[in-house]
Amino acid sequence: MKINNISDINAQNYEGYVWLSNADKPIILPKEEFDFSKYSEQNNPFIIEALLWDKKNKSITIRHTGKYHINEFDLSKYSDENLVDVQYLPHRLDRVEKVNFKQLWLPEEDENCEGMEVLKMKALVFTGFKF
Repeated sequence: MKINNISDINAQNYEGYVWLSNADKPIILPKEEFDFSKYSEQNNPFIIEALLWDKKNKSITIRHTGKYHINEFDLSKYSDENLVDVQYLPHRLDRVEKVNFKQLWLPEEDENCEGMEVLKMKALVFTGFKF
């Protein structure tokens, strides 16, 4: 689901990070609230990027490329057989041992397989940290 404005993100406890435009490294959120109402397209500093996980199977991704691109994934809408756990090493994330994601694989007809359905990765969804 696409979110139109950064102010539409609920203030609740998130695990993840928020990286501000005037910072050398991101703010780590180990299950704590972040007030998004302070930030908009006109504010300086602005949020360059953020990965948020709310432990209720919802993940929010924020990217700023001249304007905000905000997406929310509700993983409870997908079967476990469509989700594959993966972990990556962190970059500039203090105290974080691994960054957790789920690959979202969905069936799609493929003309190279005579129109049969094949699984294709549709998203890489942030699901928190291993500290």
